[in-house]
Amino acid sequence: MRRVTVVMVAVALVLAACSSGGSKKKASAGSTTSSTAATPVTVQVFSPEPKSVQGVCGTGVVIDLAVRSKNPDFLKAGIRAAQQGQQGRNPLYQNMVVTMSTTEPSLGGPQANLAGLFQIVSVSQLPDGSGEVWATWVNSVARWGIDIDSALDAYVVADAAPATVPADRAGLNVVSNVVHVPFHIAGAVGNTPCSQTTTTTVSSSSTSSTGHATTTAPRATTTTRATVPPTTRATVSPTSPSETTTP
Repeated sequence: MRRVTVVMVAVALVLAACSSGGSKKKASAGSTTSSTAATPVTVQVFSPEPKSVQGVCGTGVVIDLAVRSKNPDFLKAGIRAAQQGQQGRNPLYQNMVVTMSTTEPSLGGPQANLAGLFQIVSVSQLPDGSGEVWATWVNSVARWGIDIDSALDAYVVADAAPATVPADRAGLNVVSNVVHVPFHIAGAVGNTPCSQTTTTTVSSSSTSSTGHATTTAPRATTTTRATVPPTTRATVSPTSPSETTTP
């Protein structure tokens, strides 16, 4: 009888351990938060996931994050629905700071605040009384590197965020955890290499030039006009001005 009791207790302990581990896994799956002291604001990054490979040929990197707090002063956000922006402070959620270590110098480099590029910003209210701001961005131009290791930093400040932040965040009133996510920006996928293209901004969709060919005959000169095929067709990207200038 004693042996049966011991076996039953052991089985109960194993089941309890499995149940606890499953709950922790479910709670942590799909998002990344930093392990810092308690803050009035919590930032979670759902994409990119740590060590993941994002996009194709430097484009299609998805950054998706949520900011949660019970203090409404840190969640003063509006709605942006699929609207292009530019690097710097996000006008719909001015407290957010997002940086990437591989941002090219023409966009401000690694210290440039990319929050303004987020095309989607939305808000929600949770049953526990907390508010939440969601922000999502997908890059359409390869200005953060191709086939390269990168790192994302995301956090919230108490006041309107600057367009450029110091590397050590000195002087910033950070009110959230700082999420740091290392990941890889993909190069070519499969057997198709990345095309070497340059995007430029012009006032018209195409340009053409004409030339004059002159044929000289005895006692007479004949001039004909020859049309040279269009030399360059420049495509105006529908993305923001900051993503359409030549890298």
